[in-house]
Amino acid sequence: RESLAEQFAEIGCVPEVPLEDADLAVLITCTVRANAEQKVYGKFRELIPWKRERHGRSIALTGCMAVEHGEALLDRLPELDYVFDVREPDGFLAKLQGLHGAALDGPLALPASDRLSAFVPVMGGCNEMCTYCIVPFVRGRELSRPMPDVVAHVARLVEHGVRDVTLLGQNVNSYRDPSGGGRLPELLHAVDAVPGLWRLRFLTSHPRNAVPELFTAMRELPTVCEQLHLPVQAGHDALLRRMRRLYTVDEYREKIRDAVETVQPRLALSTDIIVGFCGESESEFAATEALMREVRFDTVHLAAYSVRPGTAAARRADDVPLSEKKRRLNHLLALQRQVAAERNGAYVGSEIEILVEGTAEDGRPYGRTRENKVAWLPAATASPGTLARARVLSATAWQLHAEPLAAA
Repeated sequence: RESLAEQFAEIGCVPEVPLEDADLAVLITCTVRANAEQKVYGKFRELIPWKRERHGRSIALTGCMAVEHGEALLDRLPELDYVFDVREPDGFLAKLQGLHGAALDGPLALPASDRLSAFVPVMGGCNEMCTYCIVPFVRGRELSRPMPDVVAHVARLVEHGVRDVTLLGQNVNSYRDPSGGGRLPELLHAVDAVPGLWRLRFLTSHPRNAVPELFTAMRELPTVCEQLHLPVQAGHDALLRRMRRLYTVDEYREKIRDAVETVQPRLALSTDIIVGFCGESESEFAATEALMREVRFDTVHLAAYSVRPGTAAARRADDVPLSEKKRRLNHLLALQRQVAAERNGAYVGSEIEILVEGTAEDGRPYGRTRENKVAWLPAATASPGTLARARVLSATAWQLHAEPLAAA
């Protein structure tokens, strides 16, 4: 999103204005799950009255759906005006210049932003070919951005007020600088050196590529946060084989153990888990539950399996009934709520650092810790855009409540 905003500004368009003032609405889409597409169609329908309200307004669509469906979307959605590949937007931008050139004042400098956090894509595509996943088919093979480009992108964001940056890739651990060959640990070192950056994170990691050098960089670099997202997807080897994840449960356990031992004992762990995948037996599901109880993740992104046409898994029988998928999903959601409350409860009495992001209507500042936990402070004790040291007084499954520490 940030990169596209910069490109709009380069041709004289003002990005991210209130919708009522805009002439163009751009839908940036995802197709990883079927319900993501349905949300896009729902948002598109919401935009139709906005478009009809004023002559000259238009709607564009980009992202994964643009790659997967292409210009067929223009036939399917008559009110849609443009479809373009976000990786190659030059043709679309040139079309905008041709249509609105007289009204465009040339390159614009983006103003300082009140956003403190931003996502920076460092690579696209995926080479893993997990059987349930559509990403390799719509985003293609892995292609990494040159390291100097990533560093420059982060530096520009910091100049505009961003302090917390997350490096993004479908399998960010397999990043390789196309010019120098540097991997993710080297990229973290390079971005860590950007003046004014306070916090650095990365998503999403594949367990196969989570190497010891990565964990060492997490421990040594001051901006890299104590948070690791390492999707396991399932807790039984047979399920992992059907998913083509190419690691075993024991190998995953070893990665988690190495990360915690290398980085710090309080490393915040998050993961993705799919329930109800093709042929998932009760014993296989029980193994996934057992792994969740064993590892005790801070956060688990749970989803019931849905068939994505064109994937290898689509050729298998989707044989776990929807009612059973929902039962298993709700069971693990309840388990994770309990585990998260216990994990957060362990913070009570300890010191945390909060990047204050805003102030609620009741005057209480809120923000996130280095471990990416939501934290609240008493009213009028901190200002947005500052770092606050605090001691945790209480905790729930989803947030911490803290009091500020007196300045040293």
